[in-house]
Amino acid sequence: MRSVAVKVLVGVVSLIAFVAVSIGLVTPGGTERPDSAPDPSPSPSSSVPSAEPTAEPPPADPAALAPASVAGVWPGRPASTTETAGVVDWCPAVQADVSAAAAREVGDEAARAAACSAVAFTFDVRYSRLSLPRQTYAREDFAPAEARLTDASRAETYPGRIDAVVAAPRSSAAREATGLVLLDGPGPGAGRQFFGEPWTETGYTDRAVWVDPAWSTVRVDLERGGSRPRLRVSLEASAGVPVWNPGKGVAEKLTIATTSTYVLDGPDWRVNGWTLTQDRAGFAPLP
Repeated sequence: MRSVAVKVLVGVVSLIAFVAVSIGLVTPGGTERPDSAPDPSPSPSSSVPSAEPTAEPPPADPAALAPASVAGVWPGRPASTTETAGVVDWCPAVQADVSAAAAREVGDEAARAAACSAVAFTFDVRYSRLSLPRQTYAREDFAPAEARLTDASRAETYPGRIDAVVAAPRSSAAREATGLVLLDGPGPGAGRQFFGEPWTETGYTDRAVWVDPAWSTVRVDLERGGSRPRLRVSLEASAGVPVWNPGKGVAEKLTIATTSTYVLDGPDWRVNGWTLTQDRAGFAPLP
């Protein structure tokens, strides 16, 4: 009876072992099999939308702004001149030929100061930002010129000239009577164009309107008449305005030449009058 019970017990244990191996809890050698977690399935890659291709900015219009080479105060001016807060001292580069009569009347030093005043009027006033073509003028546009005139000229002569150009801005005679180079537009001619929008200064923002000032030896003579010492000062001068040549795709300069005789009153050598002629000396490469 006992042997029967032992056989039954052995059979039950064998059955349990068989079932355990079948369902994978232990190895056949009896050691525990580590949990076999299924390999994680690769997570679907998050869909990141690709960035839109950056559009290339359109190329800058070379005619929209004068080149950086003409930035600054009177680029191309003689090296001996100096500049302070935007104002150029032209005197170190001025050479004067003073007549004996002028030297006797006012002295050589005063005559040379008059020569400096004439050159300064030429490049600070005559060639100015106001030179760019515009469709209208206002009286206050001519304040820098008025500040260089004698009291008599400022009160009696110049107001009528300002009135004329304000009333008829396209009149060549009215523009020339102001003593300033006032270019007409909308273009400089010969297929060229001014930089920027026509009739505006946009193409010369942070750029010089005039470059490469040049002038001759200044001749100083005594001018008779008037209660104050009066001198006649003559010189030839020129300057160039940067322009765009669309046919060649290059920047150029239009040179305007001036032949001038100023009458200046001492002792501070203000302008009492002038005789001026203007010539378009043509186009040349812009350095």
